Amino acid sequence: MNKIDRLKCYDQAAAAKPPTRSYLTRAWDLDGQGNPDTSGIRRLEPYRKNYLLMRHTSNINSSPSSPSPNHTVLTPYPYQNEEIKFQYSVKSEIGNYRDLEFLGFKNFRVWGAFTQQSFWQAFNVGASSPFRDSNYEPELIGTFGTGNAQGWKLLNLGLSHQSNGRGNPESRSWNRLYLQGGWEWDDFYMTGRGWWRIPENASKDDNPDMVNYMGRAELVTHWSPDRDDEVILLLRSNLDPHGHKGFMQLDWASPFKLGHSSQLNLQFTSGYGDSLIDYNHWQTTLGIGIVFKEW
Repeated sequence: MNKIDRLKCYDQAAAAKPPTRSYLTRAWDLDGQGNPDTSGIRRLEPYRKNYLLMRHTSNINSSPSSPSPNHTVLTPYPYQNEEIKFQYSVKSEIGNYRDLEFLGFKNFRVWGAFTQQSFWQAFNVGASSPFRDSNYEPELIGTFGTGNAQGWKLLNLGLSHQSNGRGNPESRSWNRLYLQGGWEWDDFYMTGRGWWRIPENASKDDNPDMVNYMGRAELVTHWSPDRDDEVILLLRSNLDPHGHKGFMQLDWASPFKLGHSSQLNLQFTSGYGDSLIDYNHWQTTLGIGIVFKEW
């Protein structure tokens, strides 16, 4: 085979290899390649990160409180500062419009999503190792794709209900409508989300000052120089310059793999709203565990 023939073979092989799909493209199937069958509901796939951590907090919330009547714990719980935190988060596409020409958007998808985050006092044997809190968040999300290869990739419209399924005095919940934009450049992406809390009857509101602590907007940045090493920073704010309260979470998933489906993960958090029961409680936490890779 001469040099020209070898070059032709190389060009043919390169043309046959599909281009690498970027993170946001894969996560929200912006090119439609993740679901070639357009009929029916898709299989479950990752939404937010799925992980299991052992962590320490600087300030455990032993006496959860809320301005709502009968929503304050009077006798402190015997909680420990060490606990296990885990998150399970999935979504599924339930409808799509692949050929859309609307305000510059090229396609539209509808997703159903669910996230559970739990805080387990596993080492607190003297108190029967209780679950300190579990947060459940079903969502309905509409995704508009721009069709751009770089820069602005998507706009999400979402409806979220989040609650901890508890009775008084620990009951906490809220409902939100949100807008979320997604931008991406090579191995870096960023999402920004702002929300509006749906008003509740004052007599049924478990936490009337929720947005003062859990905020009104968040920014997430994600940097991954390869498929194994990831750095994710989440910043949340109430956008109040006169009484600012916020939350920060920094995750680093190392290249060190644990089997084929997980890797070492370090997580640092600081601020208000680590969970719903802690929405008005400030603390700093440090955790180590595993994050499960996307399937």
